Amino acid sequence: MKPSIYAVSAIAAAASLGMTAQAQEANIYVNGGYTQFDANNVDLGALTGRVGVGFGPHFGVEGEASFGVDDDGGIELDNQLGLFGFGKLPVTDQFELFARLGYSQLETSPGGDEDGWAYGVGGQFFFTAVDGVRADFTRHDFDNGGEVDAYSLSYVRKF
Repeated sequence: MKPSIYAVSAIAAAASLGMTAQAQEANIYVNGGYTQFDANNVDLGALTGRVGVGFGPHFGVEGEASFGVDDDGGIELDNQLGLFGFGKLPVTDQFELFARLGYSQLETSPGGDEDGWAYGVGGQFFFTAVDGVRADFTRHDFDNGGEVDAYSLSYVRKF
């Protein structure tokens, strides 16, 4: 088992601890949008989808997958996968801020696979009780010492 599998398992276990008491307030959401990845003067664009579960008003977990749609100088983003725990702060009934911490893997051609910790911040604005928009920034710190910044804008749908 790769060390990255241990890290993802630890994140998932930690995210679920202490949240079971709030499980009756669980809410599921999906979102989809565009992400711009910026690494060492290489800009790669991707379509990103996320699925998440919030436990009560402040905590949750989400998984994400991105697939490249815009290359740069012969470098292509094949995919990016990640698992995150998050904390959120409802500012109003329509707007919330969040921070997230997780583990991510990024695959490029040429280049190969990179994996490591990822962390970020963002906000969500809901124009109805279930429909909204999300903007976020995530820094991917890969095990080889490389860093990739990701900027996302997406539509959010709660269930």
